[in-house]
Amino acid sequence: MKPEKILMCRPDYFEVNYSGNEFMKDNIGKVDKNSALKQWEDLKSVYESLGFEVILIPPGEGLVDMVFTANQSLPFVDKNGNKSVILSKMKNEQRKEEVRHFRKFYENLGYRVLELPGDVEYFESMGDCVIDFQRNILFGGYGFRTQEITYDYISNYTDFKVVKLKLINPFLYHLDTCLSVLNSETAVIAENAFDEDSLKELRSSFSKVITADTDENLKYFVCNCHCPDGKNVIVQRGSRIFSKDIKESGFSLIETETTEFIKSGGSVFCMKLMFY
Repeated sequence: MKPEKILMCRPDYFEVNYSGNEFMKDNIGKVDKNSALKQWEDLKSVYESLGFEVILIPPGEGLVDMVFTANQSLPFVDKNGNKSVILSKMKNEQRKEEVRHFRKFYENLGYRVLELPGDVEYFESMGDCVIDFQRNILFGGYGFRTQEITYDYISNYTDFKVVKLKLINPFLYHLDTCLSVLNSETAVIAENAFDEDSLKELRSSFSKVITADTDENLKYFVCNCHCPDGKNVIVQRGSRIFSKDIKESGFSLIETETTEFIKSGGSVFCMKLMFY
């Protein structure tokens, strides 16, 4: 069952004030907050123009990364048709408090809220879980922000077939920075993000694989694109090779600006969560 609602969080407190990944190191104090809000509003409008209902979760005061709503929770529908959610365990101390706000959000909607056991120290949800809803496959990244053992529990909690992928590039620290599932046949991947076995697994999972140019992915976060409907691909503006590949593959391209958020290591996919 594919989720059809979009969850976003206004960037009222967004800034880069600590070094949590390779992109943040050189951008502390460099966010233009007015531009960030404009870019966020434009992305929200893109989803609305495609017919999606965008729901907002109130931002937590001082939680600078809460705008990246892909990271705090993994919503799903269980085998009995009940709406459920697994809460994240954020690795960076600066982000741990975000999860409490998402717990409250889901509780108010009547979701069954699940927490991972103590032997899981960190798990960052849809940052590392990229799902092919049509085939009910969850591609799970591990190595930097999510532990491999997490997927044993996800396999028990959910009805997804879990495909584990080892991440080896610290610049591509979340799976959503190096894999985007456009539809059940087509995926975008960054080859330099995975070990050899994971690359083989990915190539065998899709009939068409679009390989992202390494420089374009780092500059435009093309693997952090999002195709919410199997037809339209939303991505940071500016890529040439990726744009050509997407159009030649039969998709419509929607370019938008997320440059302020790329300073913090996130773009389109990071700034939204599809939920039920």
